[in-house]
Amino acid sequence: MINDKNPDTLWTPTYISLLTLGALTSTSFYMINPTISKYATLLGATLGVAGVIAGLFSITALVGRPLGAVIVDRLNKKYVLAAATLVMGIASLGYSTANNIISLVVCRILHGAAFAVSGTSTVALISSIVPRNKLGEGIGFHGMSNIIATAIGPNIGIIIANNIGYSFNFLVSGIVLIIAAILITKIPYSRTHSLDPANNRKKIAFDDLIAIEILPLAFIGGIFSFINGIVNSFLILIGDERNIENIGLYFTVMSVCLFIVRPLSGKLSDTKGLAIILYPAFFLVSLQNILLAHATVLGTVLLAAVAKAFGQGAAQPAIQATCLKKLDPSRSGVAAATFYIGADVGQGVGPMIGGAISNAYGYKAMLYFCVVLVFMGLLGFALYNRKQHSRINLVDGQ
Repeated sequence: MINDKNPDTLWTPTYISLLTLGALTSTSFYMINPTISKYATLLGATLGVAGVIAGLFSITALVGRPLGAVIVDRLNKKYVLAAATLVMGIASLGYSTANNIISLVVCRILHGAAFAVSGTSTVALISSIVPRNKLGEGIGFHGMSNIIATAIGPNIGIIIANNIGYSFNFLVSGIVLIIAAILITKIPYSRTHSLDPANNRKKIAFDDLIAIEILPLAFIGGIFSFINGIVNSFLILIGDERNIENIGLYFTVMSVCLFIVRPLSGKLSDTKGLAIILYPAFFLVSLQNILLAHATVLGTVLLAAVAKAFGQGAAQPAIQATCLKKLDPSRSGVAAATFYIGADVGQGVGPMIGGAISNAYGYKAMLYFCVVLVFMGLLGFALYNRKQHSRINLVDGQ
């Protein structure tokens, strides 16, 4: 139940509080992410082991999301989010005191599991407090708060680590997360008990863990994440090979464009549906990869950044909002978790496959492989969308 006086508006005190605290916790997360591998090497890990430690986070998050969905759907979402944030804070404090690889691994696993629950509960909580007809817009602005965190978090973490020390960076992150956890409990939100008996049962069924009906959408979202993982992992190397200076501006331009895209695409998906967002997005993401495949100057790379922002930047929050709308509000946790499973797999597997292709055939082949994937996603969505319309027409005919 929403405790704000005007529950029909998007910008309620509850929503604003959630966005602010979400940006704070995301910033703390990004303070740690770029520094953990280097910290592992300082404790004696090889580069290979350091990479495994960094990757453990995503693996644990992927495994933990289905269980997190059950917890989020059956308990008060606000307190689940607060508890997950608190555990992330404890894990961060654990990094600061870790003096060997084993203790670092334990903290990394704990952090990944808590992060999985945190991400699922945040999106589920947003879907509970935002009007259903403004869910796309609400998810879009949530994504913008994450963009801010992505922009400032790594820089803060690196500055603190380089000037004061890695342990102090983890300590600051942990303290911020613990404070955020306390503040989350003060958000004006109380749970509405579901009348759906499936949501109140004690046993855990498969549909409590994964929502089969939205797996096609999760798969399509996973394609965008797959390509995102490849581009983020190999862009700098592409720039080195082709002598393109300042290629890191790609991420700056993309972030600026995302601030324009997210609110507009959210409103558009709420009023016009998913198809009007996805079909142009498929074209723009294909264009991005074709431009990068042939880029020899910075201008072409920056044009690719604009295409990606208006393509993937519009598509993924629209897909996520649609996943939430497809299911009953009482299943918002499993809806969020199912979407993130596609994103996690795509983001994790993408760089591995991309690395194998580029090693054997070069970066151009890798990027054209991404274009082929986009075409597969386009066909898949066209079939899915046609099937959905057929069902609606059949119901109307009855």
